[in-house]
Parts: sequence; C-alpha cells; structure tokens
Amino acid sequence: MERLITMTELAELFQISRSTAFRMKKAQQWPCILFGTEVRFSAEDVEAIKAMNHKTPPAPKTVPKVGTRANRRKQ
Repeated sequence: MERLITMTELAELFQISRSTAFRMKKAQQWPCILFGTEVRFSAEDVEAIKAMNHKTPPAPKTVPKVGTRANRRKQ
C-alpha cells in the first residue's frame, strides 16, 4: 500500500509554511486525495506539484564588449 503524506509533511518537504501550502493548493489546483476534510498527497501528486512549480533560470544576459575610453581615442 502506498504511503500518503499530509499537508504538514508536504510543507516541510517543500520548506514552506503550512498556510502557504494550503494557499498554493487552492490557487494552483494541486492534485490531492480528500478524505472528508483531510487532505493527503501520493508520490505521484508530489511529483506533479514539483513539475507545476519548476521554473528554469533565465539565460544570462550578454553584455556587448565595449572598449574603454582610452582604447577609443587610439583609433
């Protein structure tokens, strides 16, 4: 039988507060299992939540190579 984790355990796993986890669950419609008012997450749910919130870092900006004032005067 698969172990289900609670909202508190999920918040600890993601290193966020429990209230932030509940707010994000509601805003982003996280997949979960409901037992009455209790919320549980399977391993697949956790992976789906990670994928929903994964952001790749932007590419570094390229800075044009500009000479110094002294180099411009020599030309």
